[in-house]
Parts: sequence; structure tokens; C-alpha cells
Amino acid sequence: MASQLMLFETDATARADGSILLRPRRLVDGKEVSAAKAAGLLGFKDPETIYGMIQSGEIRGWKPDSARGNGKYRIDLGSVMDYKERRLRER
Repeated sequence: MASQLMLFETDATARADGSILLRPRRLVDGKEVSAAKAAGLLGFKDPETIYGMIQSGEIRGWKPDSARGNGKYRIDLGSVMDYKERRLRER
């Protein structure tokens, strides 16, 4: 079996005892989705909710240079799935 090198971003949380908890963020090979698709995956009806989540930093999204005028965002699928998992854990 061939070995693979995988790189992950992490979320760091300071604990009361002074230690730091590191949690890897899911990276989905750079896959991007539309705001409408991200809204559907998270159970929202309106893509406007996704725009607010991008602005607040809850999920990662951007406008490609070619989309400056038409306002279409691309959203990182990994950050959408991370957000969904966080919501499930909080319930």
C-alpha cells in the first residue's frame, strides 16, 4: 500500500488546565459548492444565510476574480461539513 501525506488545518482550543486541544478540519480536496448547494446541505432554504455565515467567518467562501460583477460566491465544502458536524455535536 502506498503512503500518502495529508495536510490539515486545525482548530485550537485552550483548556482550563493550560493544555491546547487541536481538532483537524475536514479538507475535501478543494471541492467548492454554490451558496444554494451549501444552504441545502445545511438545511437552510435561503442562500442569503450562507452569505452571512461567510461574513461572520463560520464557513469559508470567496468570490472568484471572474465573478466580481455577478456576486456568485464559491464555498469550501469542507468548511460546510465542519459546520454541520459542529451543529450536530452542540445538540
